[in-house]
Amino acid sequence: MSQLISARSSLAAMLFLLLSAAAAAVATPQAQAGGACHNDIIALRTTCYEYVQEGGRTMPPSANCCATLMGLTNVPCVCDYLGSDLAVDLDKVFYAGRHCGVAVPRGCGGQ
Repeated sequence: MSQLISARSSLAAMLFLLLSAAAAAVATPQAQAGGACHNDIIALRTTCYEYVQEGGRTMPPSANCCATLMGLTNVPCVCDYLGSDLAVDLDKVFYAGRHCGVAVPRGCGGQ
């Protein structure tokens, strides 16, 4: 009888571990997408902000900014962010994209 209880306990523990692993696997892509978006936004702020900020003149972006634009991993999330950032001139965003050879998706930032 104790062997049966021990086997049931082992089976229950194994099922719990499998379900936990499955739940983690399902949650991981969303967490990675959110993390990628956050990383993209920080990289853009660091390398491109001076070229897309409101005010001032329009100037060609740096090679670092272009590299950041080319390396974006979560473009839809970044576009949503750009639409909510009041200190970013979206015309300059599109200019920077064209200058770097990066197609900014239609509707990005609400434009």
